[in-house]
Amino acid sequence: MKSFFKWLFIVGGIFLVLIMAAVIIIPQFVNVKKYKPTIEQKIAEATGRSFTLGDEMDVSVFPWVGVKLTDLHLGNPAGYGQKDMVSVKNFEVRLKVMPLLSRRIEVKTFVLDEPVIYLAKLKNGDANWQGMGATQDKKVVPKKTKEKSSTEKGLPIESLRVDNFSITNGKLLYLDQGTNFKKQISDLNLNLANISLENPVGISFTAMVDKKPISLKGTAGPIGKEPGKGTMAIDLVLKALDKLELKLKGNLVDPLASQTFDLELAIGSFSPRKLMAALDQKFPVQTKDPKALDAVSLKTRLKGNLKSVSFSGGELILDDSKIIFSGSAKEFLKPNLKFDIKLDAIDLDRYMPKP
Repeated sequence: MKSFFKWLFIVGGIFLVLIMAAVIIIPQFVNVKKYKPTIEQKIAEATGRSFTLGDEMDVSVFPWVGVKLTDLHLGNPAGYGQKDMVSVKNFEVRLKVMPLLSRRIEVKTFVLDEPVIYLAKLKNGDANWQGMGATQDKKVVPKKTKEKSSTEKGLPIESLRVDNFSITNGKLLYLDQGTNFKKQISDLNLNLANISLENPVGISFTAMVDKKPISLKGTAGPIGKEPGKGTMAIDLVLKALDKLELKLKGNLVDPLASQTFDLELAIGSFSPRKLMAALDQKFPVQTKDPKALDAVSLKTRLKGNLKSVSFSGGELILDDSKIIFSGSAKEFLKPNLKFDIKLDAIDLDRYMPKP
């Protein structure tokens, strides 16, 4: 699953780079439609895949560098079933020109409408995301240049503001023929509000995962001029399958360095039985009482880093029982664990399997 998300981000990043390249290149042409075949050819050569654009194009240069494109299609290699690896019905971006002179990025609109991403891995291990841009391998930046740029502090911009960033009606399909694993995300909608370096970013995400609803809403940030450093506050609510609600609130400190966290976790009361049923899975535990394990909730405070973690103020409700707990864990390879647990009462017979 980690590999799946890794390649998802890679493919998404590649496609966004292509889009931003189009934003820079296209406004230089007076008659956009006249140069459409050239644009398609250049992107196809850069990616090693077929690339086509729709006939409807709208380009503006001042005061906004604006591009509106339709029917973008990035093709698949032969043998993968689907014709397109990536397609987008509509794309629009508008970027203000003058602030760029003072290293300020002001984006009025960034919209992807109906993006579809198809990731596939064949039985022989080949994947459709491999080999993209292979013709550009010889133009790799020398190591010394990379090392020098990596030591630069902060972002090469003074400020960032995006008024509207949205992805609507997206779809992602991942298929591994070797393991017969398939995952589908549909009806994907993402809206980011108040994007800047100084303020928290509003997050609203909804999707259907294998036809099961999930959503994520809340805020995260500020990002700061040195992403990954300093303190980032998060306040998020995750809902899944209309059965489970998880709240996470607190701070992440130096996410790319010390990776320290101080978070309050709360899981609202839910039924594990109904959750497994919503996942079309058989409940894995057989109990004498069919109503056992039907109401569970949890809340605790988590503090720690990569070397240790502690939890305090914990409260677990298990049906009619209440458990107060705290503890810590460190030396994860040879776990050093400490717990303090207080249980008011429990009827163990309810949780025993049937005779």
